Amino acid sequence: MNVSAICLNNLHRRYEMGDAYVDALRGVSLTVARGEFVALVGPSGSGKSTVLNLVGGLDRPTEGQIWVDGVELTGQDERGLTAHRRHRVGFVFQSFNLLPRLTALENVALPLMFSDVQEQQRLARAQVLLEQVGLGDRLNHLPTQLSGGEQQRVAIARALVAEPGLLLADEPTGNLDTATGGEIMAVLKVLNTGRDLTLLVVTHDPEVAAFADRIVRLRDGQVLEEGT
Repeated sequence: MNVSAICLNNLHRRYEMGDAYVDALRGVSLTVARGEFVALVGPSGSGKSTVLNLVGGLDRPTEGQIWVDGVELTGQDERGLTAHRRHRVGFVFQSFNLLPRLTALENVALPLMFSDVQEQQRLARAQVLLEQVGLGDRLNHLPTQLSGGEQQRVAIARALVAEPGLLLADEPTGNLDTATGGEIMAVLKVLNTGRDLTLLVVTHDPEVAAFADRIVRLRDGQVLEEGT
């Protein structure tokens, strides 16, 4: 864990809102080691999701620099950011975003359709991941036939099918009850340690944050404190 997976240097993000401006981030600097599990916590509007979007290449900073696995994102064009999102990063959101007419297996394999991976290999890789998240017996079920926790497990498997080194999760237990949310976090923790996966999770829930190696507290677009 001596190699940085994420390095943020003096990040600012200003949004124009009509005639006014909103500073979502005001000089955020943060380093995350490879294989580390970090939770970003703070009240609404603190800048948590903005950090996640910038690291994931979904947005660009107004000022500052971002490195992921030694690659500087701030200098990338749209093609470079697309490659970053496709190969280097996996995303898990509060809403599961599964395609309703595809089975769990097909949903997980779907991102590989945009790569040079043959169908048989796509499905084989998807099956292995679904087995790893405890859904080996639900491969051919549609999302409507799965519980909320099972749908989120499918979403996690889908996020990892392209074998990224970094997983970004935005309130991954937000639509789940406490017990199911704990099960999902346990799955993420096993993947974090077993696959040497770097994990950056945004949450307002202290029980979710407790799974992390380190907690970073944000407020008003700035890092307030860090600790275990």
